[in-house]
Amino acid sequence: MRIVIKLGGSILEDADIRGRLLGEVAYIVSLKHEVILVHGGGKSLNRRLAQLQMEARFIDGLRVTDEATLGVAIMTLAGEVNKKLVAEMGSRGVAALGLCGADAHAVRCVPVAGTPGYPEGIGFVGKPVKVNRDFFELLLGAGITPVVSSIAIGMDDAAAQFYNINADQMASACAVGVAGEALVYLTDVPGVMDANEKVIKDLTRTDILDMRARGAISGGMLPKTTACLEAIDAGVGAVYILPGADGNILNDFITGNPTKGTKIHEN
Repeated sequence: MRIVIKLGGSILEDADIRGRLLGEVAYIVSLKHEVILVHGGGKSLNRRLAQLQMEARFIDGLRVTDEATLGVAIMTLAGEVNKKLVAEMGSRGVAALGLCGADAHAVRCVPVAGTPGYPEGIGFVGKPVKVNRDFFELLLGAGITPVVSSIAIGMDDAAAQFYNINADQMASACAVGVAGEALVYLTDVPGVMDANEKVIKDLTRTDILDMRARGAISGGMLPKTTACLEAIDAGVGAVYILPGADGNILNDFITGNPTKGTKIHEN
């Protein structure tokens, strides 16, 4: 099975939880499944900005990424966070390669500035639109696990412009671009919740659209479900939103016995 796994939020910050999850990823790789690991790192980025006495600013939940903030984002996400994950995967016997969208034009994007639905003044924020599948096929075929940071490169080669990317969108784009069979979001929430704050185990595309229209999905789950629907619409078999802090969550998933989280699929 070809799986894209996104790791982010507080579970990326907690060394014990992160270590256990990476151990589960390593186990999946040992079973000869092909894994692409995509990560965020917003909390690490906030810390670095604070150390540099730079303000972390957000509009409608999106990080305002001016030129200075973009430089720190590249340093932190494509550097510190990415290489730490690569090293920790290596310590678990996985041949991992850390990269961002600029490497071999792995992921290319378009700026969202000026696009309807996005706020003004958002800066160097992009939406991924093209994935270099041949490059990922080369890595996966050689038994290498790509570890992808949420930094992409624009479509204009002459400009060589980097953009900050929402990590959920990056994971969705990678899953679509490599024809992944499943996309897994490891989060710090139990899954998609109903009005009674109970996890909904199974949702179709229609269910998601209905819940969004009724305002039953809000906050950080809005962009995440948007990324889920984009993946489903482009042919990814199923998307899972799983609680990363729960033990054996990936092992249960790979054995076909997921008892927690939410599965999202086509109608």
